[in-house]
Amino acid sequence: MDWNTPQGILRRGMSLERDGYNFYTQAAERASSERGRAMFLDLANQEEDHLRLLLAEYRALEEGQGWIPYDEAMQTDFSLDPANPDLPGDEPPDPMPVFTPEREVSLQGDIAALEFGLETERISREIYAQGAEETDDSHARQAYEFLVKQEDAHYRLLQNTHNYLTQNGTWWDDEEYPFFIG
Repeated sequence: MDWNTPQGILRRGMSLERDGYNFYTQAAERASSERGRAMFLDLANQEEDHLRLLLAEYRALEEGQGWIPYDEAMQTDFSLDPANPDLPGDEPPDPMPVFTPEREVSLQGDIAALEFGLETERISREIYAQGAEETDDSHARQAYEFLVKQEDAHYRLLQNTHNYLTQNGTWWDDEEYPFFIG
C-alpha cells in the first residue's frame, strides 16, 4: 500500500486511533486517581469516534463514492469494536509509539502515560495535517481538519494536565480545579 495516498493516510490513522483507544483505556485502568481515569476514558471514547470517521471515509473511497461529508461519515451505521476492529488492508510498516511498558499505579505512572500520549497525539496531528495539505477534496479537507483540531485539543489537555501534575504533585480534588478544566 502507498501510505501517502488518501487510503494510506486513512489506514495509518485507523491504526493510530485503535492503538490510542487501547492505550487510553489501559492508562485509565492504571490511573492513580478517579479524575485521571475519567480523563483517560474520555480520550479513549474520542479515539473511538475518530476511528469510526476514518473507517467510514475509507469504505466510501473503496466503494467508489469518494469522500463523504463529515456528518454523514459519523452517522454511518456499522458495528465497531474499537479495541480490536476489523481494519482493511495492511498494518503500517513503521509501528507508531503508542504502547508503553507496564507502569505502576502511581502519579509517576500517570505522568509517564501523559508523556506518551503527547507523542502519540503529535504524530496523529502530523498525519492528518499532511492529508489536509495534500487534498483538493473539500470533504477530505473537512475530515482531516476536524481531526487536526481534535488532536490539538488532546495535546493541550495532556500538556496542561502534565504541567499541573508535575508542578503540584497531585491530581486535583473536588475543591481545587486546575485552570484548564474551568
